[in-house]
Amino acid sequence: MHSKSFAVLAGLALAASTLTVAVPASAHTTGIHDNCTKFNKVYPHGVGLRGARDRVKGSTAPVTNFKRANTIYWAAEHHNGDLDRDNDRVACEKH
Repeated sequence: MHSKSFAVLAGLALAASTLTVAVPASAHTTGIHDNCTKFNKVYPHGVGLRGARDRVKGSTAPVTNFKRANTIYWAAEHHNGDLDRDNDRVACEKH
């Protein structure tokens, strides 16, 4: 009796170890977080944290009309950290 139970358990363990679940690569993405071009189609001036200010170089005027939404910013940042390359807490800022 024990040898049959052991054989069944061994067979189940082997089957479970070889079982794989196929997940499509696109299951992670909403599509808009892939790059700033796609992101700006939904948020034309970017998205930033509520207290964020656009960091600029030279005489360029900062973007001030970006959408201020913490949850949207952090979702984008966690999905693709390259959306806020200058780390000013404004993703994909654009005039």
